[in-house]
Amino acid sequence: MSNAVTHPVTQPGVDANPKPELPKPEEIRNHLQEVLKSSAFQGSKRCRQFLAYVCEKSLGSATVSLKERTIAVEVFGRSPQSDLADDTIVRVGAREVRKRLQQYYLTPAGASTLIRIDLPTGSYAPDFHYANVSPKEKPPAETALLELPPVTRSRPNRVRLLLIATAVVMAVTGAAMLTAKWARGSPEEQAFTLFWEPVFRSPEPLLLAMAHPIVYHPSARAVQWSEQGLAPQEVSVPRPIQVPPDKLNGSDLLPVLNQYVGYGDMVAANEVTAMLAQRSKKVRLRLASGIEFPDLRKTNTLLIGAISNSWTMRLQQSWRFQFRWTPAVRTVVIDTMSQTAGAPSGEQRQWFVESKEDEAYQEDYVMVSRIRNSITGGLLLVGAGLKGVGTEAAGRLLVDAEQLGTILRKLPSGWDAKNLQILLHVKVIGNAPAQPEMVAWHVW
Repeated sequence: MSNAVTHPVTQPGVDANPKPELPKPEEIRNHLQEVLKSSAFQGSKRCRQFLAYVCEKSLGSATVSLKERTIAVEVFGRSPQSDLADDTIVRVGAREVRKRLQQYYLTPAGASTLIRIDLPTGSYAPDFHYANVSPKEKPPAETALLELPPVTRSRPNRVRLLLIATAVVMAVTGAAMLTAKWARGSPEEQAFTLFWEPVFRSPEPLLLAMAHPIVYHPSARAVQWSEQGLAPQEVSVPRPIQVPPDKLNGSDLLPVLNQYVGYGDMVAANEVTAMLAQRSKKVRLRLASGIEFPDLRKTNTLLIGAISNSWTMRLQQSWRFQFRWTPAVRTVVIDTMSQTAGAPSGEQRQWFVESKEDEAYQEDYVMVSRIRNSITGGLLLVGAGLKGVGTEAAGRLLVDAEQLGTILRKLPSGWDAKNLQILLHVKVIGNAPAQPEMVAWHVW
């Protein structure tokens, strides 16, 4: 009788590992509500609307309608004739939803859920699956009949052992090389890693120095004037102060210091904090007005905000591109090393956005600086816009490996060992920044 060992064979037409059952629609909808209520999504109404829309469409078997133009019209209110080559709101929204889903599933609540929602890259149709099953899992290929030779007690064949050992070494070496290649990532990811490398490598947390705008509260007298004639239920609802101009004077404007931050600044800080948390890096969040120079010494720092950040204004004095506050109450970026062609007064080249009383801007300029040789002795980063929406765009750019890496690859080689400044223009669509485009740069 033969003592050969026979392994079972998967019969043709029979799947030994059937495709795992997908979550039921009601389970998915319940999980979706948990995701939308989480802290990862609470800061973005746009992302909540996007995710809820594509999930409901997919559950209703309407994935065929999940096209960029359809989403632009039905979720973001765009015209059906919109030029989506310039209006990237859907693509930017999809990237943001993917990042926020990753953030949610890293939290204790997200990690303990039984269901997962994924938004695959290059698609607007989400995948639904159980946590212990990879999305779009495929059953293994049919196995072939395998007969092992009879077990013997004879001395092992040295040639065979040598061949096996060689094959193992080659397999391990190949796997290591492939892993190293994956770790390096795409050229854009490599440039992104070089940009952040001093922060990733440092054992100390990154200091986030937030802008500190001055906010003015109305006096009690101004509030009383504004509330005249209002019903009690109307008074309890926050509303703009409405007082005739001749009823107010300087005493009715009460400055409040070091109590508020701008929305765009907050978004920038949140984006950077989340990106570093995924790499197990910590941050220290401080108002720039409460920071002394010794706090900056030999410390990796990110300055968020321009005119309202005192340290941005103080440390930029030797840089080529600088923020200025003009007598016309207008924020500008000035190129201190060039002059406007044909200008009789020899004015520097400058970029600005016309001020508007309603603060509804259609464009902004963004500055990203990376100063290795800072007088602080540590890496100094700056992410700021002329307006709050520009600072928001700066924060999103700083954590987007594809966008930031694409811009960095346009700079001269060796930029990572030098100081650099990048000036970008960004369109504002529906009070949200589109993808910024580089308009000027300087490396030294």
